[in-house]
Amino acid sequence: MGREEWDDQLVSRLSELHKEKDMKYVEEFGGLEGICKLLETDPRDGLPHDPIERAVEQRKSVFGENVLPRPPPKPLWFFLWEATKDPTLVILAIAAVISTLLGIFFEDEATGWIEGVAILIAISIVVLVTGLNDWSKDKKFRKLNEKKDDRQCTIRRGGETIQIQFTALVVGDVVSLETGEFVPADGLFLDGHNMRIDESAMTGETDAISKRSDKPFMLSGTKVMEGVGRYVVTSVGPHSQWGEIVTLLQEDDEGSTPLQEKLELIANLIGKVGVYSAVATFAALLLKYCIDLGTGDEVWDTGPSMELIVKFFVTAITILVVAVPEGLPLAVTISLAYSMMKMMRDQNLVRHLDACETMGGATNICSDKTGTLTENRMTVTQGWFGGRTFNNALPNKSDFTDEEFDALTVSICRNSTAQVYRASHDAPYEFVGNKTECALLVMCKEWGVDYEPIRTKFDAVQVLPFSSARKRMSAIIASPNGPKKYRLFTKGASEIVLKRCSKMLDHKNGVVSLSDAHCDRLIDDVITPMAASGLRTLTLAYRDLDSCPADGVEDGVEEDLVLLCIVGIKDPVRKEVPGAVAKCQRAGITVRMVTGDNILTAKHIARECGILTDDGIALEGPDFRKMTDDELFDIVERLQVLARSSPQDKHRLVRFLKMHNEVVAVTGDGTNDAPALREADVGFSMGIAGTEVAKDASDIILMDDNFNSIVKAVLWGRNVYDSIRKFVQFQLTVNVVALATAFISALSTGESVLTAVQLLWVNLIMDTFGALALATEPPAEEMLERPPYGRKDSLITPVMWKNILGQGFFQLIVLLIFTFAGHEIFGEEKFEPHSDDPSVHGTLIFNVFVFMQVFNEINARKISNDQRVFAGLLENPMFMGILIVTVILQVIMVQFGGKAIFTKGLTAGEWIACIVIGMISLPFGYLLRSTRLEEKYLNFRLKGIEDVEDEDASSETVPLAHMERGDSGYYPSNINDEVQRALGEIPPADPTGRHHATDKGLDSPRKKLTFRQAGHVIMAANRFRVAGSWNALNLRNRARSHSSGASLFKATDTSSRSSVRSTGSSGHSHGD
Repeated sequence: MGREEWDDQLVSRLSELHKEKDMKYVEEFGGLEGICKLLETDPRDGLPHDPIERAVEQRKSVFGENVLPRPPPKPLWFFLWEATKDPTLVILAIAAVISTLLGIFFEDEATGWIEGVAILIAISIVVLVTGLNDWSKDKKFRKLNEKKDDRQCTIRRGGETIQIQFTALVVGDVVSLETGEFVPADGLFLDGHNMRIDESAMTGETDAISKRSDKPFMLSGTKVMEGVGRYVVTSVGPHSQWGEIVTLLQEDDEGSTPLQEKLELIANLIGKVGVYSAVATFAALLLKYCIDLGTGDEVWDTGPSMELIVKFFVTAITILVVAVPEGLPLAVTISLAYSMMKMMRDQNLVRHLDACETMGGATNICSDKTGTLTENRMTVTQGWFGGRTFNNALPNKSDFTDEEFDALTVSICRNSTAQVYRASHDAPYEFVGNKTECALLVMCKEWGVDYEPIRTKFDAVQVLPFSSARKRMSAIIASPNGPKKYRLFTKGASEIVLKRCSKMLDHKNGVVSLSDAHCDRLIDDVITPMAASGLRTLTLAYRDLDSCPADGVEDGVEEDLVLLCIVGIKDPVRKEVPGAVAKCQRAGITVRMVTGDNILTAKHIARECGILTDDGIALEGPDFRKMTDDELFDIVERLQVLARSSPQDKHRLVRFLKMHNEVVAVTGDGTNDAPALREADVGFSMGIAGTEVAKDASDIILMDDNFNSIVKAVLWGRNVYDSIRKFVQFQLTVNVVALATAFISALSTGESVLTAVQLLWVNLIMDTFGALALATEPPAEEMLERPPYGRKDSLITPVMWKNILGQGFFQLIVLLIFTFAGHEIFGEEKFEPHSDDPSVHGTLIFNVFVFMQVFNEINARKISNDQRVFAGLLENPMFMGILIVTVILQVIMVQFGGKAIFTKGLTAGEWIACIVIGMISLPFGYLLRSTRLEEKYLNFRLKGIEDVEDEDASSETVPLAHMERGDSGYYPSNINDEVQRALGEIPPADPTGRHHATDKGLDSPRKKLTFRQAGHVIMAANRFRVAGSWNALNLRNRARSHSSGASLFKATDTSSRSSVRSTGSSGHSHGD
């Protein structure tokens, strides 16, 4: 039996094994041994060593590759066809066809068709550009999804343990699995300890299934919930059970993100305005024509008159096309796709789209320590061995007795699943598996001990795996030469293992008793100093047993242990982390460390990272669990370190913060972290150290396990939100001007001065080009110099409304001047409605309109009062390219468009005039940003008089901007919504690092505020930010619900007791 039997029938038979899950089918092959022989693989060493490459290729050709079937990519024509289904474009196309036919039959056959055909060509261009954009977006997302599904597994080939991609797995490979990993292909269980598999994704069975020799069936796509084990692969890719049903499990396109939902609301509102404008324009044009017919200014002629009415209809529909903001979803899609690709370069693999934008509003980051804040390059630097402490250097082999050395090395090598290797004698060790175990293996290597022979000699008969709840792991080996039949080796958290020890292996006296007093001295003299210096402590112990406990039995086994050693493992802080933490804190984000380590180690690392401050609180998990929600509320603002925490502690902290309106990001690497990762607004799993279960539960995978990458995710998240706001600001300005100009000119002259083709070109500039230009702006570091935006922040801030309405007013005035007096200013013939020939006057109006949009697109790069609209402009080639292309196409259309575009060539002087007038948008934008109209709006919204009974209160009413340090006062219970709507963009900090003080004495960049309601403190440590010449509140309300109508707030460092009143309103207090 062997390779000569490899055929399609064998592939089918192996696949059937896992459908029936009946051992009789396995026995037909001669059992597991017969299947391994048939597949020419060794149960211990995997595929034959010579030659590996040829063996792999042969298996791929017969049994297939471990690649799951995917739906084929959609072709370009599919997206083009989807783009033609836009109902407004369909209506416009029908109207254009009617216009063309009427022009041919009732006007000059040589020219009557031009306008209708021009509209159809313009529609075709819109469809082509939209289809190309969607096609490009689809390709990018498919590429990202392929990267997202990249996973690795550990296998044996040719007697060597290696890691490969899931997709490189072949039939006959022997795969090693640990808790938290995914089963990469169908196969049969060989050996392991306490392995339990979650098969709910495949079978619907909610209980974890135990795997053993009589229940060996392993299904791809399932998860290892407990234990360790190995299995041989029998079916891969489309022949596996997961592959056969994968088409039914293909994920649909992700639903709308919160930002897209906000945009849909705006789009619907604008669309309704567009419909009303289109109907009003058509009605106005028709009414004007009917009046002209009644007065005799016009004469009814069926053909031309019907064509004119159709032209009115075309103009109205074109206005609707311009008004419908199809560019909004395009902009958010482009921005998200662009950000996801860039985030990939910054080591953030985004699994869920909404995570991009959500990170922009993050207010809390709960971070793991190991690997995220530290390098995860573990090294044993100190130790206690047999009663002796080694602080400066580790002991040599000669410092141990044979009994000590044998017990220690077998404990380290056998009670471990990690691997270490190096390419050459001088190269650093490469770690595979748990990094703490790797550090111990390297220590053995330095003593000249290789772990592979020990693992071969002492096979583990049972393993009690590590878990976050147990904080230890054990392995039991047969010990024929020992005092008893079996020996259990345990390692884990020092205080957990030490309290289970009743003896110790002394260097001079062998095994001696270990008293409680001696244990306390070890904690005080060994463990505490190590932890206080930032070392991770680990305790190793053993116990001899008469018999091996039943599989999975833990109770009473890991007791009465013999203490072997206590080691201190150094894991240095990543050099970039303190700076990254400081950036988060300047950005208004609270960083907390949540770790399973000793509290002294955690505090030392937290201080080194800049997380733990002098007034910060560090808690241990047991103390945290005892606290009520009210007690936790009182300290959560200052809670910066949670040590010796369980996954349940992390989950509770995340849920508590979210209940109080925080936007929480969490990191996690273990299987037990999955609940917290799912509960968080954004879950970050570790790409290197993370289990597959943790990755599956997360929104973003940190490919480098580095905290600094989280900060980059925050930056990109804020950039996504800002980019969309920029585009909305630009688009609404064009909308306001285009709709108002078309309507007013139609009402006054009987025809829109902007033709259907011209409006379609403006629509292209506004939607597709605008989205490409503004949605691909790179982020600026200054985005991290302001507080996060809130969950319920309005997408359009008062500053943006000021810019939209201000620019809209300016542009509308310019266009109306051109419409009614432009012919006199330039000495050209006046635009005549219903004329068949284009005029210079009409062309000037169109040209000025476009150039005002071109220069206002530069203004739109800032959605705050920041005057630096040219900052970084040359660093954005997409933006510059869009501007250049727009100008070139505009020149071509004006000079050579003729009747098709309804333009007439302009002189050099007229071109200069159009460009100069368009450029006025820039200084006018500067003027708008220099005003502080939104402050007046803020003061208007927040001032008012209400009598509230309070001993500190007076009846004085003062605007918020007039408040001084030490002032206290009442604010309405919905102040958060009011401030967010009124405040808009909070000015960035001064780039020099100095914060501007106002003349009111507010000279600190942040003041802690205490918010009181009905006499009870409900909110603490909110930021009071002073920047520029006005005071902005970032009110992130963590309050519990109360029903009082008004709330008192005051600065905690009050130096005066003057009170300020503001209108109160009933209801609960809400905020972000």
